[in-house]
Amino acid sequence: MIAGDDVLTVSDDEQLEKTAETNGAATKSKLVVEEEVDLGGPAPVETAKLTSLSDLSQNGSLEEPRGRLTITITGFEKRGDGINAYLVYKVVTRADNVIGYSNDHYDVWRRFSDFLGLHEKLVDKFQHEGIPIPCAPEKSIAALTKTKLNGNADDQMSNEIGDRRSRALQRFLRRIAKHPRLASDCDFRDFLTLNVELPKANSTSALSGASMRRMFRSVTETFSKITTHMDESDSWFEQAQQETDEFEELLGRMISVVDGLVAQRRELSHGHEALAKSMSMLASCEENTSLAHALSHLHETHENVALLEKIQAEKDAIVLSETLHEHQSMITALKNVLNERVKVWHKWQTAQQTLTKKREIKARCELAGKLDKAAQLREELSACERNVDDAEKEFKDVSAVIREEYERFHKIRKQELSEMFVAYMETLIETQEKVLKHWEKFGPESQLIITTQKN
Repeated sequence: MIAGDDVLTVSDDEQLEKTAETNGAATKSKLVVEEEVDLGGPAPVETAKLTSLSDLSQNGSLEEPRGRLTITITGFEKRGDGINAYLVYKVVTRADNVIGYSNDHYDVWRRFSDFLGLHEKLVDKFQHEGIPIPCAPEKSIAALTKTKLNGNADDQMSNEIGDRRSRALQRFLRRIAKHPRLASDCDFRDFLTLNVELPKANSTSALSGASMRRMFRSVTETFSKITTHMDESDSWFEQAQQETDEFEELLGRMISVVDGLVAQRRELSHGHEALAKSMSMLASCEENTSLAHALSHLHETHENVALLEKIQAEKDAIVLSETLHEHQSMITALKNVLNERVKVWHKWQTAQQTLTKKREIKARCELAGKLDKAAQLREELSACERNVDDAEKEFKDVSAVIREEYERFHKIRKQELSEMFVAYMETLIETQEKVLKHWEKFGPESQLIITTQKN
């Protein structure tokens, strides 16, 4: 269950490892990452502190961080015309004492396909090791069409799409910068620092052949998950998978509720605007001077409240909805590495089956007196045994990394969701206080109407 401290029970293998450690075996340091979490979109500055295993003492305590990266997408602009039009985003990076960064400030322009290309490179490098790669924002064909066919670069709809995508891309880069392994990757560093146009990643096109192949491969992997089953012997991973599925379901429900909240608050803002217009029309045709004056102030009050509700709706979307969607993508990344572990397990089982078959063939050859064939099979058996050992080691290594990443994910989840709700309540209280001030300001006007009528 996703509750309390989310502490998973210790598996049998882990218990044996702990017993060995108490008998004198060396303990392993765990990845520890310090983070400063941003919940307010592109404007605030977020810092990701980079650490490595060398920064950790044997008991897992964190020493001084090796440096920090501050990444912000400060703007975007449309380039090209017609079918060749595209958006580019300005990525500003400040590096404070970070190894590999010769300067302390960088600003580069990147296309959306560059972000997708970076994601693909990181997936190819690290996902098979058990490291979850933050999901890049999906390429929207609708947004692509509006960008290419809209001749007015200052169109409000285009700006809203650009702002929303800028925030999503900024969250993507900041999430990478928070990870000690991913942040030190050379491709990520080049992405942030090289002030040149990166090679166009054609495979990231929404309608490319590579995109279609990825889609078919995804469908194939989905059917493979359904038809193949891993006999899980580690209760820790069994419980981790169960908790991940449960949290994904609960998060999906919450996202639906929050998206509904955002939509209703926007409708409330439109309702206040419509009511304000009606009050303005009434005030213009009212003969009673005091009543017309009060209706005019009521019009202003509803206009101000409509503006506050509109701003609050955007805060709901940025602080709540976008943050929850980001955590939903983190769940997807975590499930991807859990699936990688299943793939490695199947690879191990296949190697064992191949070894068993080779041994059976060798035994039959020896019984049949085919000594030359048996000698050849002995060499093949040695190679098969090495393959089995390598696959087993890979499976254990991936499992160990996933354990660390799983614990790291839930630590981040608790911290960020807690800060998200605190930040949301602060914005909500601030908005309601402003609404109250506007109504308190209107209060004397309503009293004036009653007084005038009595006179």
